[in-house]
Amino acid sequence: MHDSILNLVKEAHALTESLAVETADIQQRKQLILADLSLHLVQAALRSPQPDAAELKRYLFGILTVSNGFVDDLDLKAMAAHLMAAPSTT
Repeated sequence: MHDSILNLVKEAHALTESLAVETADIQQRKQLILADLSLHLVQAALRSPQPDAAELKRYLFGILTVSNGFVDDLDLKAMAAHLMAAPSTT
């Protein structure tokens, strides 16, 4: 099952990444980068039986940082900084 999901994510990732490079609209590019980071998170979660905590934290950091511009009522950059400061539990 994981392989089927990972294959779909790989296709979506290629499309998302190429569109992000091509688009001139900054807001649309940020949306595509957010989608790209989210797809990387899915890959990191499903690629191996035990996801790598440091890799998950890096993608979550990126997602929170980019999302900060879309969520007005939360300081997601501060949450991202807190996430990276937290010791790894693996």
